[in-house]
Amino acid sequence: MLYSFARALLIPIFLLFYNYRVTGKENVPKGGAYIACANHMSAIDPIFVGISLPHRMYFMAKVELFRNKLIGALMHGLGVFPIKRGEADIRSIKTSLKLLGSGKVLGLFPEGTRMKTSEAAAEPGIAMLAVKSKVPVLPVAIISSYKFFRRTRVIIGKPIELTEYYDKKLFNNDYLKISLDIMNKVNELKRDAEDENNS
Repeated sequence: MLYSFARALLIPIFLLFYNYRVTGKENVPKGGAYIACANHMSAIDPIFVGISLPHRMYFMAKVELFRNKLIGALMHGLGVFPIKRGEADIRSIKTSLKLLGSGKVLGLFPEGTRMKTSEAAAEPGIAMLAVKSKVPVLPVAIISSYKFFRRTRVIIGKPIELTEYYDKKLFNNDYLKISLDIMNKVNELKRDAEDENNS
């Protein structure tokens, strides 16, 4: 209920202030669980992802944001759950696997934190979650100056199927390579859109 209300409220606000446009909606899976994977340069990136995709989204956020009880309750109501950065957080991993296992959609940022440039290294977690849950990854590129009244573009790529890895024994380096491949696809979407704008 709270998520739907917030989404309905934020769509016109972001249309007005960020003039955002979404391309590639036809690539969004019609049903079932998947992981939406996007570049991360601003604290409002989860909002861009959430209002651009039609499904109810769940996101992770650093555990420090939940220390305030009011903010923590609000974030829980919006489908956000805590993660301890810089370590393997078993609880957040279990929460993610449970959500994906029940058909929910998870929004993740492979870089693990906001970056000054999207050409950044990825964390292995997104690949691990996708492979263990046997769900596709939907690449999403956000192109924005994050300034009011400047055009923002959200480009949705075709789902990345990782079926070739489902029955293989993988290690951390394997997951890292897969995550880097996913992030490269996100960056490719971004570069192609920027080249199109400059041509």
